[in-house]
Amino acid sequence: MKYNIFSNKHKTMKRISLCYVLVLLCAVVQGAWAQAPTPSTELEPYITTLNNRMVYKFNYPSTSVTGEPVVLSSLLCCWAPTTPPEDAAIESVHLYSHYTVSANSQCPTSATSKTADFVVLSILFEGGDYDEQTPFRSVVKRSIVIMPDYEGYGVSSDRTHPYLAEDVTAQQVVDALTYGLELYAKLDGADNTLPLKDDWRCFNIGYSQGGAVALAVQRYIEQNNLSDQLHFRGTFCGDGPYDLIATMRYYLDDDGTSYGVTTDHREDQVTLPAVLPMIMNGMIVSNPSMSSHKLSDYFAQTFLDTGIMDWLNSKTMSTDDINNAWLSQIDNGSVTIGEKTYPAPDNMNEMFFKQVVPGMIWGTQTVAWAKLDKIFTPDFYNYMKNPANFNSAPALTGNAYEDMRYALESNNVCTGWQPQHRIQFAHSKGDTVVPYGNYLAFRDAHPDGENDIYRIDDTFSDSDHLKSGSTFMTKLAIDFIDYFEWIDAAQPTGIKTMADVRSMMSDAWYDLTGRKLTGKPAKKGMYVHQGKKVVITQ
Repeated sequence: MKYNIFSNKHKTMKRISLCYVLVLLCAVVQGAWAQAPTPSTELEPYITTLNNRMVYKFNYPSTSVTGEPVVLSSLLCCWAPTTPPEDAAIESVHLYSHYTVSANSQCPTSATSKTADFVVLSILFEGGDYDEQTPFRSVVKRSIVIMPDYEGYGVSSDRTHPYLAEDVTAQQVVDALTYGLELYAKLDGADNTLPLKDDWRCFNIGYSQGGAVALAVQRYIEQNNLSDQLHFRGTFCGDGPYDLIATMRYYLDDDGTSYGVTTDHREDQVTLPAVLPMIMNGMIVSNPSMSSHKLSDYFAQTFLDTGIMDWLNSKTMSTDDINNAWLSQIDNGSVTIGEKTYPAPDNMNEMFFKQVVPGMIWGTQTVAWAKLDKIFTPDFYNYMKNPANFNSAPALTGNAYEDMRYALESNNVCTGWQPQHRIQFAHSKGDTVVPYGNYLAFRDAHPDGENDIYRIDDTFSDSDHLKSGSTFMTKLAIDFIDYFEWIDAAQPTGIKTMADVRSMMSDAWYDLTGRKLTGKPAKKGMYVHQGKKVVITQ
């Protein structure tokens, strides 16, 4: 009897101990999951099923929109032939800035081998034998493509994305380039990867939001004297919002006949309404002068009541998902997202209306367009509608509308610099989301450089933004050689070896939050140096 009592007690104690261990293990695992990301010390293989190509992920240290250290994420894709041609090497590096996304599943480090833009971009790093008829094709395609997520996506998805905050995003994209190349060099031939050729070239690419980021990246590289170190050649950008004031003025004033083409857009309409709160919120989080202002200063409460900020903040809904949610509110009076139902505001049909537009590739689709005089507050609408308010340079006054104009203008990438490398623009005159006036704003700021330092392809002017994007990506895949060769033709060769990129980072030390230090740390601890974790013991 005593034995049985002791045995049962012993079993109970064992169960309690086991449960305690399991609880501890869960706590440890949860703690590990909750840890902030740290800079990578090597590239992580991500997509390994592509013939003669490899795709990696990596985390890298950078600076946040608030000036604090931050760790961000990126893809690095490269030509990695199983049986390389004689003297094979990487001949170009493409820095790709992606278009507007609102769901984390759309960012580069969430891409799959079937993601549309990834399929097109993969052609840029598929390599191959030299084509004697078009030798520059091999220069462009024997390549690495670096695709950053931007702050607010990927490993930093818990942060607010500073939409169209151009200076900081440009710096973060360039940080991805330098850190990614350093980690690539550490592969030293693993996974069939190839060394960079001595005279490798760096090209800079982007469409839509990515087009504006790409232009800002060129400005950042040139103003910080990084062109030689990065073998920088120039930029190919399409339909980008380079001038946010010009974009807003188009929404307010266009009657469907701007730039010599006919569109369905009319005065006071916005054709992709989700971008407006993204723009305004981006200005609020990125510009210190905006810290005392809020979205309700600019948007009618009924517009905010649709649920738009919940949807954007969740980062689970694409702009197509948001469009469909508004369509449901128009048709059904409400929409249910997850477990929450969002009733349509009483004036839903005054704020929004349905419009049939061409699809990205074929057919048509129904979208929700919005009326600015209904989704803006009356005072902000009247301020933006009055041309007299735009006759002078914007200034910080503490007034919400003046400060917003100042913030929008401070992210103008057309003015305040003189490009030193060639820029190939592509822009549709029929784009009602990012109007052609953005290119004209750049041209007006640089009247003597057209067809010399920059040029425009506007031959697809009957296309709206989505279809124009499809054309842009197709040109990357099929007709890209002329663009890249034109960009490259005007540039000096630059410096010669990968060692120059390493030298940029040789003295750089970071703590595990991504903070760049002023030199080698004197304090004990773990740091990142030259892409490796280093422990300082004394």
